[in-house]
Amino acid sequence: MRPEAHFRPDVLPPSSTKKNQGGFGLIDALVAVVIFGFGMSALAALYVRAAPQPYQNTAVVQVQDAANSLIGTLTANPSVLPINVSGVTSSAGMPAALQNWFTQSAAALPGFTVTSIASGPDAAGNACSAISCGVTFVLSWTQLGTTRQQTFYAQIGIS
Repeated sequence: MRPEAHFRPDVLPPSSTKKNQGGFGLIDALVAVVIFGFGMSALAALYVRAAPQPYQNTAVVQVQDAANSLIGTLTANPSVLPINVSGVTSSAGMPAALQNWFTQSAAALPGFTVTSIASGPDAAGNACSAISCGVTFVLSWTQLGTTRQQTFYAQIGIS
């Protein structure tokens, strides 16, 4: 007869030690890296779409500043009214009182063009004069390879 083996609690048989081991294997690490890569790709795609937005907003604000400046220049120089110009791409095509305005606006906005400035009756329906005049103008600029334009309406003077 064989002597009985004594059980030692601090020593476990080899088959039971594998079940108690924990940690990551190589496959687990690779799966984690692939999932992380997909997440980073999604964030990069989102950034590429969102990155031009601040530039677009800046251009819109700059064209609105140019429009406000034009209204101020027309108000300060009522002798320019009535006015009708179109397709102006350089300051030489503008009346003398508006040439400086055009130069400053063109410096701030790439591809800046005055598509049209047309005066018409004032808000009360009176004919345009140096005292009171309605003005419609369209400003164009190039943004990210696309020509954009915005139309403005203004009342110059007091009706």
